[in-house]
Amino acid sequence: MGLENEEFDCADPPLAISPTEARRYWSDHRHHDCELGAAAWEVLAGSRGRPWSDTPHPNTPRDWLTAYRHRGLPTEFTADATGVDLVCDDTVTALLVPAGLAAATYDHTALAVPTLATAPPYVPLHRWAMLTRTAPVSDDATSALADLHITVLAPGDRLRLPTGPSTRLDPPRYWHEWPRRSVAGKPHLVRLLQVANLALATGAVGRRLTSTDGRLVVLRNR
Repeated sequence: MGLENEEFDCADPPLAISPTEARRYWSDHRHHDCELGAAAWEVLAGSRGRPWSDTPHPNTPRDWLTAYRHRGLPTEFTADATGVDLVCDDTVTALLVPAGLAAATYDHTALAVPTLATAPPYVPLHRWAMLTRTAPVSDDATSALADLHITVLAPGDRLRLPTGPSTRLDPPRYWHEWPRRSVAGKPHLVRLLQVANLALATGAVGRRLTSTDGRLVVLRNR
């Protein structure tokens, strides 16, 4: 959901809008021309604004590679040099989460989780990528997440990133929540533990994870 203004109106929409809020705002504001209705439609249409105000608008794959690296994301060209891949490492990973569960998780958290989504309508079989800090995951934690069809990418795994003239890039994916920088050269990322537990709670599997010596394991009642 990201960081939102506490007060907003037709001319001053929130800084970030979740899918649920976008549907509500569009229903309430579509009958008159206002910034809030326009912002809601951009979310629903998968074309939410400009990616980065502090970076020249990217056009070529090299522009996008530079822009992503400027945001602190580890990226390389694709094998055919026509696109850009996120290359997971010991700082950045991604959870691949079924679209419905990812959207519900995103709707119910105030955390700004960089989320690579599929274009609406959100096809249930598609998975969204939710970027987090990297953490080692035990076999039982991997199994608990797999029960909800959630996969955590390992260091070295690659994820194709959007590269094009708008956020509706390289169908079917676009950025729903843009990556942000917390400090120069560092991406603002939520811990894997937090996002995984939000997804587990939303999926109602009755399990949650904890961190033991930096490794994620299933929390067991003693």
